[in-house]
Amino acid sequence: MMKLLIAEDEDTIREGIVNMIDWKSHQIEVMGEAGNGSEALALMENEQPDLLLTDIRMPQMGGLELIEVARRRGYGFRSIILSGYNEFSYAKQAISLGVVDYVLKPCRPEEILKTVLKAKELIERQRYQEDEQLKRDRSWHKNAPLVKSQVLSQWIYHPPVPLERRQELIGELSMAIGFEGPQIGLVSFDFDPPSATGTGQDFVLLRYAALNIISETLSPIYRGKIETFHDGNNLLWIGSGLAGTDSRKPYRAPLQLKEQIEKLQSNLEKYLKLSISIAVGSCRSDISEAHLSYKEALQAMESRFLNGKGGVYYYTEGTGVIGGAPQEIGILDDSELNVLEDEMLVAVGAGSNELALDLLEKWLDRFRSNPGCLKQEVNIRATAFVVRLKRLAQEKQVAGFEWKQHLVNWMEQAPQIETLEELSTILNKVMQNVVEAFSKHRPLHRTVVTAMEIIRNKYNTNLTLEYVAKEAYVSNTYLSSLFRQELGVNFLDYLHQYRVEEAKKLLRQNLKMYAVAKLVGYGEERHFSATFKKWTGLTPSQYQKGLGK
Repeated sequence: MMKLLIAEDEDTIREGIVNMIDWKSHQIEVMGEAGNGSEALALMENEQPDLLLTDIRMPQMGGLELIEVARRRGYGFRSIILSGYNEFSYAKQAISLGVVDYVLKPCRPEEILKTVLKAKELIERQRYQEDEQLKRDRSWHKNAPLVKSQVLSQWIYHPPVPLERRQELIGELSMAIGFEGPQIGLVSFDFDPPSATGTGQDFVLLRYAALNIISETLSPIYRGKIETFHDGNNLLWIGSGLAGTDSRKPYRAPLQLKEQIEKLQSNLEKYLKLSISIAVGSCRSDISEAHLSYKEALQAMESRFLNGKGGVYYYTEGTGVIGGAPQEIGILDDSELNVLEDEMLVAVGAGSNELALDLLEKWLDRFRSNPGCLKQEVNIRATAFVVRLKRLAQEKQVAGFEWKQHLVNWMEQAPQIETLEELSTILNKVMQNVVEAFSKHRPLHRTVVTAMEIIRNKYNTNLTLEYVAKEAYVSNTYLSSLFRQELGVNFLDYLHQYRVEEAKKLLRQNLKMYAVAKLVGYGEERHFSATFKKWTGLTPSQYQKGLGK
């Protein structure tokens, strides 16, 4: 029901308007009657009308003055003027006050009703438009982050296309960034966050919290000109107008930025218990070069392969590589690596397990000492070496090693390996498998056999080197040395690998992660997940999902 207020000083006319028209049938309620403008204004203070039907000339306060005063007080309504005076000055003033219509007296009730219904329709149309606008505003407020994320993701991958208006789009999407000086930062989880193995909603909330921390921590350095978004599981920010940058000089990350990013790492660890790696591109000239800064950030993140997780890496302009150190020797053409690989194969073939592992460590150190080597080239080199190991086993006619399965696993894991340390772990596992296959042709030391039997029986307990050494009647040091000599691995690594293999069997039964962790001897799911990934290259959840492919 819309509320109608009638202001008319002539009683008969006012009563006729009220009584001769069936207002309720038109969803209109007469909320009040007034004999002059002052009375009408007093009624408005208690209940504001949607519609006002008023005479122009009334005692104390006329209709036009009533409308003007009510408007100043903030009352919102549609008004219709009744008057016995057909004067242009009245009509002109009525129009300036937004009056819907001007009805001359005397008039029939049908004419008044028609005019009021016209005003009612205008109100309904306005309310519908306001409701629709409110829905659009709510929808935009809800979806704005997604739209911004999609647009920014497009910008970091591609240069502008012809006629693309990025500066205008920044304004239209109410982005906080400026057009000039964009800089891209990349935040990568070092390990799958705990919530990533739970419900999808948990991970979305974690990502939302992390993006907020990034924005709040780095906002001061960019003077508020920063937007955060995500691309897959990676978190990104684009900031502009960084204080202290000079486009005329080669880019060097300013000290203030480094200090703030160290604070960011600390905040994410403190509040969300996340270990992350961060890479930052340079400040570019304008938003059309955002993709170049992102490319630099990706290049900088490659440093994580050699330096390990949990670091902060900045693109350094002017050297052509990350970190400012040129690549002295191409990894694929390194003759020293060729020699080390040949010596490793000889050691494995001769059963010299300790020597083979020592040579493997020297081989890996060769990569560590060359900061310019590329992850892809290292993986190519490592894959080629694994193929040579397979060929050696075939030449020696070594049985009992499922090369097809292990080689396929290696090929699948190689692209997912993020650090040289992970590569080292996987290669050690491959080497150990080869050594075990060769060792089947010779008897193992009886102490090692005893220790292996204890592990098979008690791997799901809090088993330690001290306990097993005591049960085998040898010292800790001697038992550890024997494991390395006979199996090419120390006691603790053998225990973890045995547990991981047992865990794989349980994961194939679709058991929950925490249950599998307990059943194979790990008190904490997080420790189990980290150990599983170390020896397989996959998290338990990734391994379980892969079983369904």
